Amino acid sequence: MICLNKRVSIKEIMPLIMEALQSGGEVILTITGNSMFPMLHHGRDKVCLINPSGKPLKKYDIPLYKRCDGTYILHRIIAVKKDGYVIAGDNQYVKEYPVLPHQILGVVKGFWYKDKYISCDNFFYRLYCKLWVFGYPIRQTLVRARQHLRVRKYSKILHGRRGCMDIDK
Repeated sequence: MICLNKRVSIKEIMPLIMEALQSGGEVILTITGNSMFPMLHHGRDKVCLINPSGKPLKKYDIPLYKRCDGTYILHRIIAVKKDGYVIAGDNQYVKEYPVLPHQILGVVKGFWYKDKYISCDNFFYRLYCKLWVFGYPIRQTLVRARQHLRVRKYSKILHGRRGCMDIDK
């Protein structure tokens, strides 16, 4: 088993990850980024990846996939369609579609949340997934409303409460 306890780019270690997954091994990675918040926290939580073994993935699975631009992403499948997967981060409202089966490199088998291991087969985790995906349209509306309010707030700060100030007067 190879254990790296230093921060490295996923692009640097992807050959090792792929070798481990293709030989039937498991890979444990610490999460970076906030796209899967609140389930996974940046720099604290870890995921255990396995090879999807060519099997079609299911709704709620969390694949590691490679975008066409070469970026590696770990997001949740929120729908399965004939021509690919619909995927989004838990903390995002933008859907990515289609993600094709050949882009999938691994799938999360379980994760460590605050140092406690949770299997993706866990009943309560599956319930969380269903509720979280069900609430996706509501979250999308709330995030857009919050962004709109934030823009209005900063607009008032920059332009004064009575509209734009004329500096020449």
